[in-house]
Amino acid sequence: MLRNFAIALLCALSLTAHAADTPVSSAENLFIRDALAAKGLSKGLDKNPELLKLVEEFRKDQLARLALEASVGEGMPDFEARAEEIYQARKDKQYRLPLRLRVRVLEMDASGDKEETVRNKLEALRSQIDSGQLDFRIAVLQHSEAADRKLSEGDSQWFHQGQKPDVFFDAAEKLTEEHPLSSIIVHRGTAWLLYFMDKKEPETRSLDEVKPEIITELQQEHRQAQEKALLESLREQYRQTAGAKLAEQAKPAGM
Repeated sequence: MLRNFAIALLCALSLTAHAADTPVSSAENLFIRDALAAKGLSKGLDKNPELLKLVEEFRKDQLARLALEASVGEGMPDFEARAEEIYQARKDKQYRLPLRLRVRVLEMDASGDKEETVRNKLEALRSQIDSGQLDFRIAVLQHSEAADRKLSEGDSQWFHQGQKPDVFFDAAEKLTEEHPLSSIIVHRGTAWLLYFMDKKEPETRSLDEVKPEIITELQQEHRQAQEKALLESLREQYRQTAGAKLAEQAKPAGM
């Protein structure tokens, strides 16, 4: 019974240790921990050797974790120069950003013999939108057949060439704030009507912008390498100590 209670208490303590990760349930976790702790105190279980042993083991686990984190962070190199080298190596492929577009999309199924009917329907909607009688977002919610229309309201999010069919991208690229509405697009059984949201011209992310990301990446790699080396060193110490004990135990009596 005591062991079950102690384990429940330690589990509650563990839950509260992660309260920052789950803010919605942190108050509940604290309540459970405090209620169990109060119950344990009322029964005098806080003095029981079994509980004290479990708490001590928990304390050692946390000390070991903190010691490992502190050790792998020691002697962190200055990665400024290395970050600049990596930036130059990645600049063209990773940090040079292409033209990016964002549109609102009204999508319909135009497969088989539906194309003419769908085109007519979209043309009618387009006329209403173009004349100001119908808001494009409302048209999406009422008429789009995209599965995520209610969640996204037709927002394509940012995309660049190659992420959408060429006819889709080409039509989106022509849109502007002054001329935000596309013509009807039909491609492989799907029909679209597009509405301009935003555009980002091609650009290259600067060294100052990406350097913190690169340094964080290098520091994480350093920590992982340090942790691996430290743990392997400790394992080797264990193997040597265990081997010495076995050798001592294997000696004939009296030697």
